[in-house]
Amino acid sequence: MRYILRRAITYAIVLFVVLQLDFILPRLAPGSAASVLAPGSKFAPQAAALITARFGLDQPLSVQYFLFLKNIFLNWPPYFGVSFVYYPIPVTTLFATRFLWTLMLIGTSFALAVVISYFMAAAATLRRAGKFDIGALYTSVVLQAVPVYWFALVLLWVFGVYLGWLPLFGNASFGSTGQSYIVSVAEHAILPIAVLTLSQLGENYMLLRGSAQEVLQSDYITSAKTRGLKNRTLSITYIMRNSLLPFVSISSFSLASLISRVVLVEAVFGYPGIGDLIVDAALGRDFPVLQGSLFLVTVLVIMGGLIGDVLLTRLDSRIK
Repeated sequence: MRYILRRAITYAIVLFVVLQLDFILPRLAPGSAASVLAPGSKFAPQAAALITARFGLDQPLSVQYFLFLKNIFLNWPPYFGVSFVYYPIPVTTLFATRFLWTLMLIGTSFALAVVISYFMAAAATLRRAGKFDIGALYTSVVLQAVPVYWFALVLLWVFGVYLGWLPLFGNASFGSTGQSYIVSVAEHAILPIAVLTLSQLGENYMLLRGSAQEVLQSDYITSAKTRGLKNRTLSITYIMRNSLLPFVSISSFSLASLISRVVLVEAVFGYPGIGDLIVDAALGRDFPVLQGSLFLVTVLVIMGGLIGDVLLTRLDSRIK
């Protein structure tokens, strides 16, 4: 319990620091929301002044900062204002309509990558330097080296353009309802989930493989071998279970990296999730959406870290 409490205090400090950056970084970006929302018109100066006043951007930074913290800590859910680009829709409403789509991509791809890499590492553990181990190792290196956006473009061209098997963009076909809507959602999610899964598969396998090789050198593994245990029992029960400790520790904080990949994947496939919203907000200098997005990502990463810490205390009693 003390371990979890210490970690919670650490995460609270991290959240406080991120909140400062959340307020400062969007305002350091070149340009302004007014210059983006009222471009190229002979009335641009007057329109820009009205937009600046309407969204409170003409107030001193100290006042903006106070209102920023007040709206976060004194409201539930935290209130980040209305979007500049999607005015007058509140930021929380935008998140509510898009978050589930991103969560589906992240959750499904993460689960698939963990399960596949786990069984790959288990199959390769007792056949070190075998054909499967070497093939999986080289495949993992390639998957780690390929940029996720390039991989997404290749799969989009092959399966969407050349073969025509899967849709090119969006999350569902327009006008689909009932069972056809469910099928359409599944078809549109195949390519984004495949790209995200493969982008995680290489690093997960490398991590599990390295951890399993260290466990394989332990004395209790040698003792288990002398008892004549089957390779399947030895691999799953003894080696892979103890290899999960560093994997859980690192994977719990890999959510930030996964979210950055989701942003690129959603941009390539035109998938209407949080990542696509972040891109639109960055291009439109949409301060409220950018602030809300960074806050949401931070909370998700912290929650992932806390879940990982709890799992570690369950898997390794020494941490307690």
